[in-house]
Amino acid sequence: MHSKKITDYIYGWLNGLSIRNKLILVYVICMVIPLVLTDGIVFGLLEHYEKIEENYRMQSVADSVRYLVNSSFDEAVTAINKIYLDENVYKFLDDDFESEYDFFEKRIKIQENIIKPLDGGRESALSSIILCSDNDGIVNGGNFYNIKDLQFIKWDDLLASKNSIIVFFYYPKDAIKNISNKKKVAVIRMLDHYSWYDRDMMVYVDLDFSVLQRKMKAMTYEYSVYLCEDDRILLSSPLQKSINVDYETLSDDVNIGLEVPWDIYGRNLRIIVSGDGTSFKKVFSDHVSLIVLLIIFNLLAPIIVIWFINRSFAVRLYRISKAFDEADIDNNKGIDEENPGGDEIGLLIRGYNRMVERLNTLIRTNYTARLERQEIELARQNAELSALHSQINPHFLFNMLENIRMRSVIKSERETASMIEKLAVLIRQNVSWSTDRSTIEDEVNFIRSYLELQKYRFGEKLKFDISLREDCKDFLVPKLTLVTFVENSCVHGMEGKTAACYIYVRVYRNEDKLVMEIEDTGSGMLDEDVMYLNDRMNNCTFEDVKKGSHVGILNACLRLRMNTGNAAVFSLESEKGVGTYITITVPTDRLKINDDKSDASR
Repeated sequence: MHSKKITDYIYGWLNGLSIRNKLILVYVICMVIPLVLTDGIVFGLLEHYEKIEENYRMQSVADSVRYLVNSSFDEAVTAINKIYLDENVYKFLDDDFESEYDFFEKRIKIQENIIKPLDGGRESALSSIILCSDNDGIVNGGNFYNIKDLQFIKWDDLLASKNSIIVFFYYPKDAIKNISNKKKVAVIRMLDHYSWYDRDMMVYVDLDFSVLQRKMKAMTYEYSVYLCEDDRILLSSPLQKSINVDYETLSDDVNIGLEVPWDIYGRNLRIIVSGDGTSFKKVFSDHVSLIVLLIIFNLLAPIIVIWFINRSFAVRLYRISKAFDEADIDNNKGIDEENPGGDEIGLLIRGYNRMVERLNTLIRTNYTARLERQEIELARQNAELSALHSQINPHFLFNMLENIRMRSVIKSERETASMIEKLAVLIRQNVSWSTDRSTIEDEVNFIRSYLELQKYRFGEKLKFDISLREDCKDFLVPKLTLVTFVENSCVHGMEGKTAACYIYVRVYRNEDKLVMEIEDTGSGMLDEDVMYLNDRMNNCTFEDVKKGSHVGILNACLRLRMNTGNAAVFSLESEKGVGTYITITVPTDRLKINDDKSDASR
């Protein structure tokens, strides 16, 4: 009851407003408020996705730095692993040298055979490879040092390197023999693979810091990036001031956009990508065209809405009135639903059209359903008559042939009776199309009957031999497939032949393939005809069959390829005046096997 009073009050208040004030109310509720909300959401989404995109770019920069440093470390690790497994190094570092001359002589061999082949060239980050031992016979210099003289390596790092490879960045503030005071990147490992050597031995690979910095510079990163250990900057882009001063410290002014922790070879590093952050101003500048388009749209929208509101009343009501005036049982078209609207007027238009559609459906049902049923019944009766007729014709023909054969037997015309019997087999195979497939055994029987009939024509001039393997009899192939090739050999192969013509039909299995061979010693073919038929037999289409040339062979090839999923392969060999040899090869898994011979022969 209370809600009804509120509803009645709203209706009364709206009815008291002028059209202009109603349109203003619509503009404020439907335009201004949604505009503020929509624009706020759009700008918020833009800023959110801008942050996601910037974070993705920063992550790509961090991955790039990790790959760059990793590739340089991997080069050093590869060299260390080769030395770690080479017992010649252990023997050298453990050797009791007789003199300095003996040391230098053996050192040259180690340098030439082990250290020098590991040199990566000009672009390599490897600076030097140093072999260390607590052997007092080692003379410091070049690639060899007494481990006690490497004071810049901490004892904790030495202990850790007994179990794995250790990487550390250092700046040698104290004077060290033959090593300049530059930023260093070192990869070390204690040589303890062969436990029977008692001395403390170590391999030390020094990476060229300037090469690493040069590679960082070449990457031209979009952001400033720092590789740090705690707050110590190890590598950076933009580059540090100089490699001849100690490592700098990360200042508090650096705006950390992304920080990626990275544990590598005993060091807890972190990759810091510095960004300016995503600001509303940056978002606005990147999407200024979209914002301008939204402002223009919001300025034009109220004018367009007011114009459409005016038309939505007058035009649609006129269309409804006109439709009712023109309504007729013979001319009932309904109302065009172009822009019907979603208000009450639009519902009225759609309701009227549904009524017209139902009325037209009722008319069509009453006046046309009976005619359609009569046409369907007539078509069904015609189909039944055609089916009965197709059954009677072959049955009548077989009965007549059997009467003629029995008459020939009674008159002792056994040759004629045999011919009629074989003809009946051929006709039965042709007219029995309950299935398009027959077994290989039925096909071979059909071929044998066909060739026996042809012998009455050609006499002893035609000779044939048929070979069918027992394990091939039950495979199903399209009807009249093989006989088409045999017929071609019999008719065309014997043209112009005065001598006897032999026809061989062989069916056998070769591993997982069924092989069918048809060979004759007939007239043969020209080379260009052989090339043409080889191509068409393996690639024939319905269009090729319609052309009228070699229709029988191409028809058989096409049906066999369609029944085997284009797996059948045909090969034709022929020589003019010598004969023709056709091979058909089909994977056995593409052929069905008939388990019920009686069904296959019907």
